[in-house]
Amino acid sequence: MTIRKLFGKRLLPPFPCLVLLACLCLSVPALAGDMVDVTAPANVGRGKPFVVRIATWYPLQDLEVRWNGRSVHPAVTKVGERSEAVLLLGIGLRGETGTYPLEVVAHIWGHERRFSRAIEVGESAWGTETLSVAPKMVRPPASERARIEKDRELLRAALAQASPERYWTAPFFRPVKGKMLSRFGLYRTFNGNVAARHTGLDFRAWLGTPIHAMAAGKVVLVRNLYYAGNSVLIDHGNGFFSMSCHLSKTKVKEGDMVGAGQVVGLSGATGRVTGAHLHLAVFVLGAVVDAEPFFDGAVSGEFNEKSMNQSNNK
Repeated sequence: MTIRKLFGKRLLPPFPCLVLLACLCLSVPALAGDMVDVTAPANVGRGKPFVVRIATWYPLQDLEVRWNGRSVHPAVTKVGERSEAVLLLGIGLRGETGTYPLEVVAHIWGHERRFSRAIEVGESAWGTETLSVAPKMVRPPASERARIEKDRELLRAALAQASPERYWTAPFFRPVKGKMLSRFGLYRTFNGNVAARHTGLDFRAWLGTPIHAMAAGKVVLVRNLYYAGNSVLIDHGNGFFSMSCHLSKTKVKEGDMVGAGQVVGLSGATGRVTGAHLHLAVFVLGAVVDAEPFFDGAVSGEFNEKSMNQSNNK
C-alpha cells in the first residue's frame, strides 16, 4: 500500500494540497468580522458613560481601542479558552453630539484585524441650580489665576494617562451613604450669574464622614486645588478615573493602591462650596462623565463580572 492509497482513498498530490492550504490562509481576512465580538450600545447620551466588551475565541496578542481622538490598550483576560476585554467610554459633558466611530484593532496570529462600530451620541436632559458662594469663588482674584491654571494643567496631565491594567470590577462601591444632592450636568447660577456646568455628582456627607473609593485603583493625585479643595484622584485603569473633592482630610498618598470601599479621606468644605459634602467626578479617557449611572445600576447592568463568566462557561 502506498501513501496515496491510505485508508483506501486516493490522496491529492502534494502540490494541489499546498495550493488549497494557501487559499485557505488568504481567505482568513474575509472572516475577520466573525473573529472578534464587539458589544457596545448603538445610542448613548452626551456626558453618559457606557461599557464596551470585546471577546474572541482566537489567540489575541494585542488589542487597541480608538475613541474620540484617544487610544487605549485595554487589559485582556482569559475566561476558559475565550479572551475578553471590558472598558468604559463616553463623550464628555462638553463634547459634541453626532455619530462617532468606535475602532478596534486586534492582533491575531501575527496579523492586524480592524473592526468599527458607529455610535450615535444624542443630547441628555440637564437641570438647573442656583447657589450663593463667596464672590472670590465666582470671579477669583488675579492673584489666584496662575494657581488655577496650574491646577488644570496638573489634572489634564494625570488624566492623559491610560494605564494598561484594569483594576475595577462591577458592581461599584457607593462612596458615602448620604443621599445624592446636586446632579451632574446642571446649569449652575452663582450669585445671580450663570457661571458653570456641574461636572460631578454631589452627596450629602456631614463634616468628617468617611469617603470610600468607588472601585479599586492607584492613587495618582492628592492635592489641594483652588476650586475642588482637598482632592484624591484614583486611576482605576484603562483611562477610567474618579476624584473625590472638598475633603477635610485625606487618608491616602500618591502611589498607594486602594481597594473598592477603602477610605480615602473625610468629607469637608474645602474649595468652592456652600457646606460640607462630597463632590465625586468621574473621567473616561480624559472626558468628564456622569457618576450616577455607576450607582443606579445602569453601568453595572451592562457589565457584571459574575454573570459574564457564567455565560461564557456554558
